[in-house]
Amino acid sequence: MPQQPEIQDIYPLSFMQEGMLFHSLYDEQSRAYFEQASFTINGQLDLDRFQKSMDAVFDRYEIFRTTFIYKNVAKPRQVVLKDRSCRVHFEDISHLNEREKEHCTEAFKEQDKKRGFDLQSDVLMRISVLKWAPERYVCIWSHHHILMDGWCLGIIIKDFLNIYQALGEGRLPYLQPVQPYGTYIKWLMQQDREEAAAYWKKRLQHFEKASSLPKRNEQVSEGELQQVTFTISEKETSDLQKIAAASGATLNTVFQALWGILLQKFNRCDDAVFGSVVSGRPSELEDVENIVGLFINTIPIRVQSKALSFSDLVSRMQKEMTEAEAYSYFPLYDIQAQSTLKQDLIDHIIVFENVPTQQEIEGLNQTGSFGFSVENFAMAEETNYGCSVKVIPGSTLFVRINFHTGLYEPGIIAEIKDYLQHMISAVISDPSLPVSRMTLLDQDKTQKMVAEYNATGAVSALAPTLHGLFERQAALTPERTALRFSGGSL
Repeated sequence: MPQQPEIQDIYPLSFMQEGMLFHSLYDEQSRAYFEQASFTINGQLDLDRFQKSMDAVFDRYEIFRTTFIYKNVAKPRQVVLKDRSCRVHFEDISHLNEREKEHCTEAFKEQDKKRGFDLQSDVLMRISVLKWAPERYVCIWSHHHILMDGWCLGIIIKDFLNIYQALGEGRLPYLQPVQPYGTYIKWLMQQDREEAAAYWKKRLQHFEKASSLPKRNEQVSEGELQQVTFTISEKETSDLQKIAAASGATLNTVFQALWGILLQKFNRCDDAVFGSVVSGRPSELEDVENIVGLFINTIPIRVQSKALSFSDLVSRMQKEMTEAEAYSYFPLYDIQAQSTLKQDLIDHIIVFENVPTQQEIEGLNQTGSFGFSVENFAMAEETNYGCSVKVIPGSTLFVRINFHTGLYEPGIIAEIKDYLQHMISAVISDPSLPVSRMTLLDQDKTQKMVAEYNATGAVSALAPTLHGLFERQAALTPERTALRFSGGSL
């Protein structure tokens, strides 16, 4: 009879973990919560030391020794085991040619995704190393999102590399003590959910019409995931940071204000809501930034611009964000329940990635002596939303829009770059510009577009109907006259 594993702790799931468990069980084929990082290791790699370093990471962080019990129980629980390890999988593909290696690696990643995770029985992290050459390896690091959020990956890889270096030097690694994830769960269970519900009910009061990105007139199920990327220049990023500073706000809030105005122009309104992924780490918890686990949450961002200038809007949004922070732990499904629109409240999300893992690793390459360097870090992740926007700040702002072509026209999504670019130029020139006077295109481009639409036979595939063309033009230039007639205009 197999020996039962020794239990270290048992506690409830966080609200976000409950949601992920529900969705994972509801749609077992979904990859929405499968996270897969990959990177290249150049240099000498000691596989035995690699395994021991991974064992040390599992000993250090209880979340990796956690299993989720949901069968035959009244309420799901997460159970921390005293001992649980992750066996590093190794394959030597160095005998293949370069093209075959690439194909083999991509096929391995895809198979790893298909395998997925059983939340009750599997170790919820898998590490695989594919040897490409004597001093070149590809590491594939997969885990279920229920364990941790993207913020944690940099912490984990940093600790892993420091442990690997220390073992190579024949010493014990010096690492600061860490708080277990259970500390956060205890804090979470003490929060006043009724107070949070009342806050979000008031915050979303009188919001009755969804503010979506333009979708296809007829949605199709066959589409695929695509992405549009663009970069906001160093000069423009610096100017936007100045606007943020003058408004007592963050660059994140400035971008959110621009995005909210974009939605307002598309929907011809002055009140818009979209989803924003927040860190969810309560500042009152000691050393919370180094706790490994799942903290992130999605909350609605409401942008109400009536009679406000851009800079005043940014100031107000920052104040509202500060107020919302105290209730950012409240699960999205409960927030939606407080709103008139319920599940239709938001249909896309924005993620502002303050600490990219890639930058953390590149910094370690400069300071560490591991016998190798880490390059080509990439993260494959999916969401339940048809559209998600990731903003990566630095000297520039890198923007990536992932979207499903069954819901959105690629051409419309691609045009968002031009719309944002025009609005950015406008607010940099005049931060006190009234939002009501902001447009998505400058006058020359608007006239050119109108001329193209009015040309005989030139019906745009992006807005294939007469009312589609009309609605699109109204979104681009909401302040312009649409119709002149005897005795007046509209």
